[in-house]
Amino acid sequence: MTFDTVALCRDEPDAPAILGALVAAASDLKVGTVEDAGLIQLFDPADGRLVLTVETSRLVQVPGEAERLLGVPVDGPVWWVESRAPHDDPRAADVARRFTAELVAITGGHTWAGR
Repeated sequence: MTFDTVALCRDEPDAPAILGALVAAASDLKVGTVEDAGLIQLFDPADGRLVLTVETSRLVQVPGEAERLLGVPVDGPVWWVESRAPHDDPRAADVARRFTAELVAITGGHTWAGR
């Protein structure tokens, strides 16, 4: 099971926005990618433990779709950026929240968290 967060971004989150949000969330973590799946992952450098996985952004253009899926009312199209952290790791959940909040601070929009 995972702790999930979603950034519903007004502006398209480009590479500098994503990287800036990752650094703001946890500058001490190691970054890796799974290019075939479009994933960015953060790992604890001390033990190699996975802390966060961030999916490629997706444009949601259907009116009311974000509200239908998450219960978050959003006007207009948004870029959906989903991240997942292991459920049993309090630091990972905090990193996920900080990443999502920072990305929305950069791009505008709303955040959602699974708990």
